[in-house]
Amino acid sequence: MNQQREPRGWQIHHHEQLFFKGNTGAPTIRLKFFHYPAYRQTVTIDQPPAYCKLKTKPNNTFFLFQQNVRTKGAISLERIISVYPQPSTLPVNKTWGRISDIPRLLQRKYKQSFSYWPVSSSAIQDVSQERWFATDDLSDWVQTVSRYITMKIKHPEKQEKRLGADQALRTGSGDCDEFTDLFVTLARIRGVPCRRLTGYFIHQTNAEPEPHAWGELLSPTIGWAPIDIALRNLGNHTINYVISKIEEFNPALLDYQILRQTSAVHYHWERPLPIFTPLY
Repeated sequence: MNQQREPRGWQIHHHEQLFFKGNTGAPTIRLKFFHYPAYRQTVTIDQPPAYCKLKTKPNNTFFLFQQNVRTKGAISLERIISVYPQPSTLPVNKTWGRISDIPRLLQRKYKQSFSYWPVSSSAIQDVSQERWFATDDLSDWVQTVSRYITMKIKHPEKQEKRLGADQALRTGSGDCDEFTDLFVTLARIRGVPCRRLTGYFIHQTNAEPEPHAWGELLSPTIGWAPIDIALRNLGNHTINYVISKIEEFNPALLDYQILRQTSAVHYHWERPLPIFTPLY
């Protein structure tokens, strides 16, 4: 019997286009869109997007486009990228450490409140008063909060828009965004540094990409650890995950952004899902 080979990575073919129509003159269009960071994955640009510059910041990588254009037309952001995820599994014989070992200054740094991560929400603060919430062993706390979130979000279904942690808790509805936002918010209230990753989860049977969000927490003993509550994955980064961006202190980074947008130009995006091809 022939054993099916496991892919080592994915070639990703993007076909996004921005259609524009100006009222007068030849506008200058400036765009910013995220590229795959070299974090937990090796990234190669096989075909770069035309007229774009690549920029890198501590957590994220993105392209900038700037060009004077005609009054009417389309901008293609077609590009081909190869991504090789670097699988990792947390060692079973190593402790995740204790929450009380996380420096107070670091805990405070991650306790900022945002619309999607409202650490001062009364409903979420009520959760922090439950007995289990004070658990000090980080691994035990993560397993307990994972069970709590999956119990509270009783209707795991795709949402038309991102609800945020407070609405997810109150309505009991959500998809991977809500699972992650609720986890990030509860972790930060508890004093655990936590952040949100977005990208794709690839189903290996047909290489079909699904836009996905999951979390990471900072353990005092093992560093950043992936936490995917929606897919019941605590601590493992597999070949199925491709990271597009990391949201640490801004939970609402736009994948594609028109910079200095004016009413003098009308825009229309076409953003089909990229095509993923396994690389062996």
